[in-house]
Amino acid sequence: MSRILLCLGKYAEKPYFMNRAYVNVYSAEELCYCLMKNTYFADEEIMDDRLPDWLEEECGLPELAGLLRQKKDAGAAVGECAGMILDYVGYGEREKIEEAKKGLEKETGLSVYEKRKARADYLAENKKYALALKAYEGLLGELPEGEKGLQAKILHNRGVVYAGLFQFRNAAESFRKAFECTGGENSYIGYLAASRMYMEETEYVNFTAAMEQGYEQSLKVEKLMEEALEAFEGTEESRMLFTLKVCKEEGNAVSYYEEMERITDDLKEQYRQMLA
Repeated sequence: MSRILLCLGKYAEKPYFMNRAYVNVYSAEELCYCLMKNTYFADEEIMDDRLPDWLEEECGLPELAGLLRQKKDAGAAVGECAGMILDYVGYGEREKIEEAKKGLEKETGLSVYEKRKARADYLAENKKYALALKAYEGLLGELPEGEKGLQAKILHNRGVVYAGLFQFRNAAESFRKAFECTGGENSYIGYLAASRMYMEETEYVNFTAAMEQGYEQSLKVEKLMEEALEAFEGTEESRMLFTLKVCKEEGNAVSYYEEMERITDDLKEQYRQMLA
């Protein structure tokens, strides 16, 4: 049986629009849910004077609104204000609330570019790859010249997104640029791994042989490839492919092609969602 959540205040007739998250919330609980899921949205844009007014007038929570105004008047940080809301409303488990509060405090000290990177990273982690790429590209176009470290991180994560879209040539280029910024080994390994995925075997061997550096990293890439294969062999997808192989070998063509069509359609739909 699911746990019952007691809600505070009332359901708002007029929602509170969170600009950064681009979402309307209709209750204090919905506000807390957004804060806990997206700590980097808790910045000055959503912690303005509209919020305490909305909590008082629309949600019927004058005490919470008053506490928030006091915090703001005292010059409290954004993370502290948002943490107070989470504590007051008590939405979710205590462990999750404390985890979110730590995240909010961490985000408070970030620059505007670091916050934007965090938002793009969130999109990437949730496989919203098209939106993540757009966010990374915009950020790279506006990043100050001296932000080499942050630029490298953005380029590296952009490479991860391209790899998730199976655009390995683009991924390799992003990893290469990230490595050129700071010389990070992980970016260099990503560069080799992505190159290995789009090159023919002979081309890749010649490619690594012509390099003046990177022999040890190329060995790490091969080890990572072996580990990935071993991990895949224990998955449901691997067992499913083995079953299909048996069907084909036994001449059960109808079941084989029907299942292959279903799998292909599912993969196509997943890819469309990532590009949506």
